[in-house]
Amino acid sequence: MPLELHDDSATLVGVVTVDEVEQLAGWLRAARKPKVSLRRCNHLHTGALQALLLFRPKISSAPNDAFLAAQVLPLLNGSSGLASRPGSDPP
Repeated sequence: MPLELHDDSATLVGVVTVDEVEQLAGWLRAARKPKVSLRRCNHLHTGALQALLLFRPKISSAPNDAFLAAQVLPLLNGSSGLASRPGSDPP
């Protein structure tokens, strides 16, 4: 099961598809102080990503998946993920 939902914490496991987006968004809407673990997630449907970006839960565990850790986690943590080079203007 891709979603392990509890009162205020959730674990996303394996492949989170479009089929889980509505349930995830509902949980995020209802949780008081949602915390989400991405440690065991290795694919996140863009709809699930959009729900996470909208509700901005605390990410309690970073993903082990290299792509999610490098490209998605910075977005969820409020960073653009773009590093400015010396001598260049910030984005």
